[in-house]
Amino acid sequence: MTTASANTQASTDTATEPATPDIPARFLLRWMFSFLRPVRWQVFLACCYLAAFCGVEVLTVNQGGKAVDDLKALQLAHADGTSTVASFWDYLVTSDPASVRLRHTVIGFGLLTACLLMLRYLTTVSRSQMSMQMVYYIREAVYDKLQRVGFGFHDAVSSGQLINRALSDLQNVRIFVETAVLLTLEIVLIVGGYIVLILTLSPWVALLALLPLPVWTWYILRFSKRIQPAAKAVMEAEDKNVAIITENIAGVHVVKAFATEAQEIAKYNANADGFFDRVRGRIRLFANFQPIIRTIATASYLLLFFAAGVLIIQGSLTVGSLLILGGAMSQILSRLQQVSVINEQYQNAMVSARRLHEVLFAPPTIPQKPGAQPLPPGPGAVKFDHVSFAYGKGKHVLHDISFDVPGGSLVAIVGPTGAGKTTLVNLISRFYDPQEGRVLIDGVDVRDATIESLRLQVSFVFQETYLFSDTVGGNIAYGRPNLSEAEIEAAARLSQAHDFITALPLGYKTMLGERGSSLSGGQRQRLAIARAVVTNPRVLILDDATAAVDPETEDLIRRQMRQAMKGRTTFIIAHRISTVKSADLVIVIEQGRITQSGTHDVLMAQDGHYREIAAVQLHGDDVARDAEGQTLSHMDRVKGHAPVAHPPTLGT
Repeated sequence: MTTASANTQASTDTATEPATPDIPARFLLRWMFSFLRPVRWQVFLACCYLAAFCGVEVLTVNQGGKAVDDLKALQLAHADGTSTVASFWDYLVTSDPASVRLRHTVIGFGLLTACLLMLRYLTTVSRSQMSMQMVYYIREAVYDKLQRVGFGFHDAVSSGQLINRALSDLQNVRIFVETAVLLTLEIVLIVGGYIVLILTLSPWVALLALLPLPVWTWYILRFSKRIQPAAKAVMEAEDKNVAIITENIAGVHVVKAFATEAQEIAKYNANADGFFDRVRGRIRLFANFQPIIRTIATASYLLLFFAAGVLIIQGSLTVGSLLILGGAMSQILSRLQQVSVINEQYQNAMVSARRLHEVLFAPPTIPQKPGAQPLPPGPGAVKFDHVSFAYGKGKHVLHDISFDVPGGSLVAIVGPTGAGKTTLVNLISRFYDPQEGRVLIDGVDVRDATIESLRLQVSFVFQETYLFSDTVGGNIAYGRPNLSEAEIEAAARLSQAHDFITALPLGYKTMLGERGSSLSGGQRQRLAIARAVVTNPRVLILDDATAAVDPETEDLIRRQMRQAMKGRTTFIIAHRISTVKSADLVIVIEQGRITQSGTHDVLMAQDGHYREIAAVQLHGDDVARDAEGQTLSHMDRVKGHAPVAHPPTLGT
């Protein structure tokens, strides 16, 4: 099982806005390190190379000190006359003990240096491989979750926030996990190795040099409590920046149309100023932190040289030992100063981990029941049984909706804007679950069927058409990418899209711009209709699908789609009477309730919303002006009474 599936298995959809949970830091640490499981062998290899590198580095420093001592011994041999070597070349061939010892030490130093360089290269390569593979698995988990998460989650969290979490927060977690494993191991091995080396030279010097380290540790822990709120404030401000940029790129046409460039720039600048102030506050904290840490490090360094100087004067230490002590202490302090780097990354990662955790472990609201079965074959009969629905804890959008539609019927849903028409059809495909009642397809509660089988049998043409940066044919075959060219063309002809597609430079192989920006609104809508019908769904839902096309094209599409609608249940949300008057059942929804139902002829014979909008469309604006302020809405007429005596059923 991949990391993506492991992290998304527990939940498939969410609905409410995720609140930042009070998750213990210990739990978050364990969770972050769980991303190392898929790359554990790369981690093991990188740690082995790093351990070998640290060991060779300590030996190299020790070898350098021995070389200094051997040089000193050779100098003394010249001074007392025991060595008669006259030139540099004599040093390479002479059998003089001091020269031989120096020669062996230098050769060993060269071999250790070459080994050090090779191990550094291997460590860097293995670390990069581990890092990139870990990034892949984390990104896979986040992207997998974003694909599976429910509409409710996307309704509550802006796209800018999700983009920032999938990029910046992901990188913060990745950098910390990588650093925490490898840099911490390097610090432990280097510091431990050099402390052992110093202890072998002089235990008292080592103890004096390490005396300030407890103060160092205490101050780092104290600083950690102050930096986390500052890091969180910076990330929240960055979320707003990304959200503003994302919205303005997506809505650039609106910005240009209303000439609000200066207003949008001012809004972004104001948020950028707030972001800058928060970043500056975090920098100020670290600016106060670094000098104190370096002062403690300098104190350790001064104590070392003071003690070593006294011992050299007393003759207890050699010059080579002093060089080893200096090199060792320099490496110890440089590594210990990197603890502040780990600490900064830790604070950022803890904030980012909480934000990523909200995405990857969002509570499910559209769960798939254990043992759910694929939707069984059927004609596509749809039944709403006393359904009520509300978004979150707000006001109900739908109230006690009941109707029964036989398979293969054409159902039109009309009503004023905001009445709940789109919400109603969204329940058929389980984009949301009702708080009360049931939605059934062919006698099966949609909550008892697998989500995949349900959504393969229910196709949508949404109000807002979204096309991908792909070919025209690829967009039509999006639901079933293995379709033949003939099937794609048949769907395009059905939606009256074939003619304009063949006029494109490469026909069906023409690449579309982002969101289909190279096409007109009507052309995009026709491609969306083709995409819906090409999947051969049992239930077809057209959410005001012909609103963006002219009446002539709408009439052509409607005539051609009669064949496509034959044998499948079709729901049409529309405002044009010409679109709905041929429907088998027309349902009028006002304020979340069914106020009328029946055929076009039946509703035209009744007072109510349907006849009012029909009068406006058939007789023009004069009727609307005459009726304005004089005719009560049908919702007002039925207020205080049951909306319908019995659930509307086709044919009754």
